[in-house]
Amino acid sequence: MLEPIANGRRSLADEAYQRITAAMLSGTIAPGARLVMDALAEELEISRTPVRDALRRLEQEGLIEPAGRRGFVVREIDAEEIRQTYEAREAIEGYAARLAARRGALAAAEVREAIARADEFEIDTPLGSYLANRAVHRSVVAASGNRILLDLFDDLWGRGLAHQIYAGCFRGEDSHAALRRKHQPIVRALKAADGDAAEAAMTAHLRDGLALHHLDANLGAAVTPAR
Repeated sequence: MLEPIANGRRSLADEAYQRITAAMLSGTIAPGARLVMDALAEELEISRTPVRDALRRLEQEGLIEPAGRRGFVVREIDAEEIRQTYEAREAIEGYAARLAARRGALAAAEVREAIARADEFEIDTPLGSYLANRAVHRSVVAASGNRILLDLFDDLWGRGLAHQIYAGCFRGEDSHAALRRKHQPIVRALKAADGDAAEAAMTAHLRDGLALHHLDANLGAAVTPAR
């Protein structure tokens, strides 16, 4: 399931966390799956201590729950929790885009730079695509200049819910060009210093993501069809 960990620049705990997270995003480790510390340590060919640290981090982020001695189970995230997460993202990221628009071209340049750096990630993989998208969205919130909004953004994404949410949306079609295209309406609105348009563009973008889950047929016109 997981490749053994070789010596590298990251700590073993960080590497274990990264491997387990990547497996969750790819669907290799599915919701409801049981994670046993000893088995993971053997699979990754490392000691139990870094695996324990990685599992504790995943538990703090809300991705897994304790299930017996030295074991955890991957949390199942239901439709209502996904909906509420997207609503929270609209509140945080939509308003942040409105604030960022006050800085006009400077804010747009910062977001374009985050998009340009997408090549630092393996964007054709679920984990790389997730990290690249997170970096772009974080750049919008950072451009707002509101530290509290940025803390809220980090807390929401850091809880781990977004990992599995994004895994559900990933279709193996993400690329640097697609990342740039999907975020262009936000960049244009920021460059025009149009707060209304920036918030609307961010909201529409997030609702596209929600629509990918087909959570509720009754959403109707309230959710923009995914493009």
